[in-house]
Amino acid sequence: GEGNTMPAQQHAGKARRLVLTLEKGLTGCAAEATAYGKCISANLDTIERHACQAQFQSFKSCVEKTLKRKW
Repeated sequence: GEGNTMPAQQHAGKARRLVLTLEKGLTGCAAEATAYGKCISANLDTIERHACQAQFQSFKSCVEKTLKRKW
């Protein structure tokens, strides 16, 4: 029903906070994000599930530590 809809202004504020939080995590983990991205790019033609798992885990751990929350 319509009772579940959030006012546009409230929704925009929530989205803005999420973007700022993600930006903080990405900025603090640029090296890890770059390593993960390079791994994906290098394996693009033959990418398999978990191909860049080590790089992803490093990036994920950094973001969780930076944001102080599980992702």
